[in-house]
Amino acid sequence: MTNYIDERGDRVSTADTNKTVRVSGVEARQGLLGRPVLMVLIGGLALAAVAWAGVEIFGESTDNDAATQVQQVAPATDEAAPANQGTVDNTPPAGDQMQTAPTDKNPNPQTGTGG
Repeated sequence: MTNYIDERGDRVSTADTNKTVRVSGVEARQGLLGRPVLMVLIGGLALAAVAWAGVEIFGESTDNDAATQVQQVAPATDEAAPANQGTVDNTPPAGDQMQTAPTDKNPNPQTGTGG
């Protein structure tokens, strides 16, 4: 029979390591399931929500966008300039019909194959 030294420094024989031990699923489980695990998960979720709310409040308190005042200045009107300068009147003269705008595209659909 051979012996070896385990991680604690104890001498262990191979006969001890080759033993088969039968245990049930409940005995083999490392921890209990149920309410304690659920309470830990709910507690962690609640702490995460509190931390998130704290970060949101801190972020809003340091945000200076709301404190910035934007003043809109009306453009100065020049009395010497004519009133219709810079505008386009698209209405046709009396008695004429409105023309359609020209297009730069071919109205026929094109195919992807060069043919």
